[in-house]
Amino acid sequence: MFDSVGVFPDPVYRDRVRLDNHTGSLELLNVAVSDSGEYTVTITKTLNDPALTDKTTLRVIERISGVVLIGPAQPLIEDQSSANLTCEGTGSIITTEWMKDGQPLSPSNSIIFSADLRSVSISPVMRSDSGEYQCRLSNPVSSDTATYTMTVNYGPGNVAISGQNEVEVGSKVTLTCSAESTPPASFIWMLNGRETGETTASYSIEKINSTHSGNYTCTAWNSVTSLNTTVHHHLTVNGSVSGGREEIFSGGVIAGVISGGIIVLVTVSVASDQQTEGDTELTYADVRHLQKTSGEVDLGTVGGDSSVYESMRPIQNSQQELTYADVRHFQKASRRQEQLENVGGDTSVYSEVTGTSTANQTPPQTFY
Repeated sequence: MFDSVGVFPDPVYRDRVRLDNHTGSLELLNVAVSDSGEYTVTITKTLNDPALTDKTTLRVIERISGVVLIGPAQPLIEDQSSANLTCEGTGSIITTEWMKDGQPLSPSNSIIFSADLRSVSISPVMRSDSGEYQCRLSNPVSSDTATYTMTVNYGPGNVAISGQNEVEVGSKVTLTCSAESTPPASFIWMLNGRETGETTASYSIEKINSTHSGNYTCTAWNSVTSLNTTVHHHLTVNGSVSGGREEIFSGGVIAGVISGGIIVLVTVSVASDQQTEGDTELTYADVRHLQKTSGEVDLGTVGGDSSVYESMRPIQNSQQELTYADVRHFQKASRRQEQLENVGGDTSVYSEVTGTSTANQTPPQTFY
């Protein structure tokens, strides 16, 4: 390579080498990785003396920099997706270490390391694989670390509704739907097969009435996994006591109503007081809702109380045909009267609501 008289055949060493002829020492300046290798020194005192030879190895280590940990760019779904993590950097990489959430990452049936430890494969991913991954590249003179946060999407699972099963009219009710899901699940609440409009985990009713009784369903949906789960919860609303007796409701009744020239529907439940000869008294115990062509009005919200008809006496003819010709008022459970014309701004009357009745018994009422 060079000799004592300063001859340097290789240009890459020009101006970078110092040779001490008295000690035989060699100094390299501005070393690079390419300077790594085996060096041989030969010393000859005179032409008649035997040459003295020895060897040494030089290893030049470059500092590590620019370490990055590359992971999947697409969403990962539990038990379906696979994940590959790759650790890259520049410099003389001697040691590679992997960590997850601050603990050493070990190989398993689902976690496989490459031969050079520069990459990790996880297949299939599970929710327990979510967390912060770290790779550390090092050598005797430097080290550098990179991180990657993995999120495994799953669920919804273990969906459940918690809350009351039986309440009294007028109480407050809160039902809560829970689900294990990443990302957090979206919710749809339904009552007796109809959407309630509630899309949060909690469904609250400040003042419950009999229309809120029935089968509640909560559907939890995950927008990433596209999975959904539906659970059911039955809520019973007990009726109030009015006029010294408990109102017992029979089957629902649909009655035709004329309001402002528009035919609408009123759905009610019917209860009958004791009937006597020639004096039949029917009590409309619960007005459930008013169905107009423009939408539905909940009469239970009028005045803030559960709405009941009290002692609306029918006109009775010789054929026992009952005709409700004009319903102008109804009375609340609080004994306060409300005018139906206040609901929606129209005057509401019953038209051609008929039924049959016989003395001394309470037959089912049929309305047309």
